[in-house]
Amino acid sequence: MRKIDASYRIMKIFKMLYNNPLSIGEIIKALGEDNIFINKETLAKYFKTIRESGCILQKRNGKFYMENISFTLDLTQSDYYYLAAFVDLGIKLYGESVQSDLKNAVMKILSLADKNKYENYTPKLMDFSFDSSIPFIFKEKISKLIKYGYGNSKIKIVYNGEKRYISHVTFKYFDSAVYIHAFDEQSKKYELLLLNDIDEIYSTPEISSRCTFAPSTVFELKGRLAKSYTLYEHERIIETKENSIVVSNNFENKTQLYKRLLRYGTLCKIISSKEDVENFKRMLAAVEKTLSDVS
Repeated sequence: MRKIDASYRIMKIFKMLYNNPLSIGEIIKALGEDNIFINKETLAKYFKTIRESGCILQKRNGKFYMENISFTLDLTQSDYYYLAAFVDLGIKLYGESVQSDLKNAVMKILSLADKNKYENYTPKLMDFSFDSSIPFIFKEKISKLIKYGYGNSKIKIVYNGEKRYISHVTFKYFDSAVYIHAFDEQSKKYELLLLNDIDEIYSTPEISSRCTFAPSTVFELKGRLAKSYTLYEHERIIETKENSIVVSNNFENKTQLYKRLLRYGTLCKIISSKEDVENFKRMLAAVEKTLSDVS
């Protein structure tokens, strides 16, 4: 669960002002777009906290900007090496088209560190070569999945010897492995598939049926949670009421979603589908039974 507390809001404002000057109205509006609602008095308190941390905030032409940042990143020699290797590897895998974006991202980090230490490593990586062809195998698979899935098209894959049709592919990395998170056109559910176990990838002329058939979990958030809630990936607000919002989620793994919603307590209620309501009730009953057994 991502807790939207004062520290999160302060860091959000810090990031906004670090990127470019903004007026008070622009800051409040930008936060509101992320369902973070504050007034001018609260913003003034956050400005005070930022200044007390040692940062210098200035105002020019009605806009606030960060003139000085009091802290730096204490990077190790290995950190500088891997930053340089990250840029070099990205260019080798995806070509010069990503060079500018990669270097801009690293320069943001180095604005808080020692740029000279980073540049000491960049010439040494020019002759860097891979000991394995695995990254390039993944590159081909990822490129095909992105290309064939454009415009919500169905993709035919052979996964562990089984033919499957998938769509709406995104990529996940955890437990030292690369996965795709995709909608399975047969089961009508999202699944995690190990990229290494995909043997073949083919394009099809068909468009995904997900928008028509995929079951969405619709839930209502009330009170302070409704005002501070930040939408998760592929969530959208489908209704705004006086003291609540109604959110649709048809992307997240159901078990993980139920566990997350369970943490919201009485401020959250699942509205549909009927299957989601029943499954959530069963989870609540199981939790209550566990608590009663413990007590």
